Amino acid sequence: MDFFEDEDLTKILGSGRGRFVGRIDSFDQLPKRVRTVRSSIPMLWAGGLENHSDLLREIGQHRPVIGADPAIVDCLRDPWKISGWLENATIGVPRLATAASAGVDCPWLRKSVNSSGGMGIGISAAGGAKEKAASSRGVYLQEYIDGVPMSAKFCSDAAGVHLFGMSLQVIGWPSLGASGFLFCGNVGPVDPGQEVTRQVMEAARVIVEQSGLKGVFGIDFILRHGHAWILEVNPRITASHMLYEQQHPGLITHRHLVALGWQATRPKRLLEQDSIRSLVPISAVTARLILWAGEDIRVPKSFGADSVSNLKIADCPQPGTVVSRSSPLCSISLTGEDSEDIIRQLCTMEDHLRGSRNRSPSTLTKFGYSMKTIGSQLQLLWRKFERFTR
Repeated sequence: MDFFEDEDLTKILGSGRGRFVGRIDSFDQLPKRVRTVRSSIPMLWAGGLENHSDLLREIGQHRPVIGADPAIVDCLRDPWKISGWLENATIGVPRLATAASAGVDCPWLRKSVNSSGGMGIGISAAGGAKEKAASSRGVYLQEYIDGVPMSAKFCSDAAGVHLFGMSLQVIGWPSLGASGFLFCGNVGPVDPGQEVTRQVMEAARVIVEQSGLKGVFGIDFILRHGHAWILEVNPRITASHMLYEQQHPGLITHRHLVALGWQATRPKRLLEQDSIRSLVPISAVTARLILWAGEDIRVPKSFGADSVSNLKIADCPQPGTVVSRSSPLCSISLTGEDSEDIIRQLCTMEDHLRGSRNRSPSTLTKFGYSMKTIGSQLQLLWRKFERFTR
């Protein structure tokens, strides 16, 4: 079950690989929906539920729940606790403050302890009346670090903490219909260098030792001049898992299940080694990008059918539905030998998408998305990554 009931998801489930239990409009509806499923069937949870540990506890009273323990989740969603754990680590830790304690010597981000996907994040006017009023509603201030947003993916199991890989995060791109700090996808895996990898690995180990976290989890951080600055911990399978799924199908979910004590059937083409101690060997780079609706969009029947070349359209809404402005429309993915190859592909497919005398423009073009502009923004991000890696 999810918030969207995408057409491609329901087709996959309809082919005999499961069933769609139902669409929810808020997480509060989840316990009631879950009760329609036989209680012996465990629930594996993913994005966003780390901010609703009370619901995880409620559901866990009636069925097995696969994921981090709610008490551990609460610890990992406490930025002050994470900051204290990493006080003596080599990774950078941005300063934290409340509206009353924030100084004016640095820019601040206003963040909520109960948000995900970049929603609700904004530049703070430290000391302002609005900030002081919000400080009592689960809002905190985090020092703004200018750099390249990245994410690292790990698994904690009985053998230790293992790194799957790291990727660039795409945040708030206007070319994708987004603004502010909205999450727009990942590009990777990428290698930020041995020193940054060491810093992030050390942070992951400290977090696991302090919290007791098991299973797959992610760390979001900022790369700046060869140094990592931690932002937050996501105690679940994260959105970047699609980057690895294409070349190692089932790997991430399998590791998550086994680490949490569920002896899942070993997927085909899984790596021969049971213990991953370094980066998973990936022979290509994937860009998975989320398109946000710049206006209310009624989804045509042909949507998603005009994928071109290596560009794949996924997470397609049901035909005839209206996707509201500032809501996620779909995702696109593209794989290449490296980031430069992806940028070249995006820039060269523009003419094809715009159509010709004998071919109508693609729906993406009709909705105002330009692959060439997206490619240009990706090129700027990649150049910044290369500059800040040194």
